[in-house]
Formats: sequence, structure tokens, C-alpha cells
Amino acid sequence: MAIPAIREDIWVRTDWESFLALQSNPAYERGKFYYHHGWMRVEMSPVGPAHAEDNGLIAQVVGLFAFRCGLRFKSYVNVTLRKIGSQEAQPDLAYYLGNVAQLPALPPRSNSPIDLDRYAPPSLAIGVAATSLKDDLTTKQALYGELGVQEYWVVDTQSGRVLIFGFAQPGDIATALERSRVLPGLSTQALEEALRRGQAEGDGAAMQYILDL
Repeated sequence: MAIPAIREDIWVRTDWESFLALQSNPAYERGKFYYHHGWMRVEMSPVGPAHAEDNGLIAQVVGLFAFRCGLRFKSYVNVTLRKIGSQEAQPDLAYYLGNVAQLPALPPRSNSPIDLDRYAPPSLAIGVAATSLKDDLTTKQALYGELGVQEYWVVDTQSGRVLIFGFAQPGDIATALERSRVLPGLSTQALEEALRRGQAEGDGAAMQYILDL
């Protein structure tokens, strides 16, 4: 099937087979791909220092806080979450979180997308928004809710805000939260302060702040 002409950073109408064909095109090997009920989005924007810095800081904060709380966790960077034929997303960060009883069977180590028809979705998906904030707060929010994540965070690199959204059940309308439910005790205020300190004083300052909570 012919690959359609693609406009980047917007949602375009296409079928699943064309979406997969585009992913295999070497010209798009650095792209981030999203698919939502017949609509596709490809993001090819270069990753600048602000996005890279905040992505690294928030990853360290989540890992350290989960470890501090005694939670088991498994983290992924730029992993592909897929429901074959209908939906796909590539969050900047994704985490399986929980105690021994709560943590589901993890997908096997491979270079294939995580098949959400076979494995549970991550507890937490995080998008770091440098140029895609509007979409992160609308279509992608709905997409992650339907994929079954419990929480979806958006880190706004421009304002320094961290927005937390929770989903009671897959497909539910998102609820804005002031505190995480998958990382109890961690608030948007604390996340924003950790980012601020990390940006101003280095990663160690963000880590120390989290340890002192």
C-alpha cells in the first residue's frame, strides 16, 4: 500500500497498514509515532536541551521517589505502546509501579513494541512537552487513557509546570490531580520544585530535595 504524504506534528487520517509502512521508512527512523482510531501523528522535531534536561530530571525524580517508598518499578524511555490495529503511542517515559502483589507480569526484553493486548499497560506515562503541549493535553491525553495507563503526566518545559491526570478506568475522562496516586505523597508542587532546583543547581539538588521530602 502506498505511503501517504505526511505533514509532521499534526494528526492525519490514514489506515493501520500505511501507519506501519511509514514507520519502516528510513526517512522517519527518528520519528515518534502515534495512532488513534484511524488518525496518525508523526513528530520529527529535534530534541533541544530544555526537553532533554527535563526528561532526564523527571526520570531521576520518579525513580528515586519510587525507590524511597519501597516500590518495585520498571522504567522505559521512548518505549512504544501498541494495541494492534487501533492505537499506538510513544511516551517519553513509562513506568510499571507497585508492590510485589500489584506489579503485573512485565513484557519480555526485546526491541518490539509492548503489545497491550498481551501485557498490562504501564502504571504511568509521561510526556515532556517542548513544542507539542496543546496536543499532549488533548488527543494524547485521551489516547493514554484508552491505552489503560493509570496516570499521565505532562511536563511543560516552557513554564516549568507538571500536570498530573488520573484515569479510574480505561477510557475514562481524565481527572486533574494535585498529587500522584501511583506515587503516593508526590505532588505537582514537589515535582515542579525538584525540576526548578535541578535546572538551577544541577541534578544533585533535585535528588536531595526529593530525599528530604
